[in-house]
Amino acid sequence: MDTNRHRIATSCGAIALAVLAAASAATAGDEAASQASEQIERGFVAAKNGYWQEALFRFERANALTPDQPRILNNIAVSLEAAGRFEEALATYEAALAVAPNDRVLRRNYSQFKEFYESQMAAQPAAADDKAGEQPPGAGSTDSEEKDDA
Repeated sequence: MDTNRHRIATSCGAIALAVLAAASAATAGDEAASQASEQIERGFVAAKNGYWQEALFRFERANALTPDQPRILNNIAVSLEAAGRFEEALATYEAALAVAPNDRVLRRNYSQFKEFYESQMAAQPAAADDKAGEQPPGAGSTDSEEKDDA
């Protein structure tokens, strides 16, 4: 869980950069971009306070207003990741990279997430194997065994 928290904290910095990028992209005459910028700002505040569902909602609204912006997609992916929706986060990171394959922040976030995601996927079959041979409660289990909290 600490790895995931560290990953999310790192991603908050990326979201801050995305807010600045989106705000500068919004021109006074472009209402959709202005509204998207407002949604991104609200999403960032929600994410900073740990309200990841609200952040996701705001970033998705921004994406609906200005579709396929790589930094908005990055913010959606980070929010999905924080909400534990890992498969959707992976797909969203990949969609963002298809739009902007050379975006360094996006590539870094994707790389870090993919490493985390692959380690979680590798741990799941091991957990399933452990449960298959699991004994009934109290039959040889100890309280000191560490459990891996995704």
